[in-house]
Amino acid sequence: MSYKIFKIGEYIRRNLHNPPTKEMVCEKFSITDYSLRKGFKENFGLNFGEYTRKHKIKTAARLLHNSEKSISAISECVGFRNHSRFAEAFKNQYGLSPKTFRDACKQSISKLTRLPTC
Repeated sequence: MSYKIFKIGEYIRRNLHNPPTKEMVCEKFSITDYSLRKGFKENFGLNFGEYTRKHKIKTAARLLHNSEKSISAISECVGFRNHSRFAEAFKNQYGLSPKTFRDACKQSISKLTRLPTC
């Protein structure tokens, strides 16, 4: 069962731009709703929605740090249709707004590039 749950987790992470619903996952992987819920709690310590949201935000943080895409484009890229909901979810997970997070990343990088070289 754990193998199937990990495969489902991988499937969700690969489809964050258009995240599958629980019903879609249950049908695609031939698993009951109960087994899915129980498996996610046992293997990830999160419910299905928490797991999906966590990975959406984690991917968004990586994109904010490594790309020049607009915040709204990143929001859509990770499956948020509502940009204010994205900002709220991001702040709940990281304690910063997406813009503040990106600005902090840029400041960290610029400080590193100003280090003296040998």
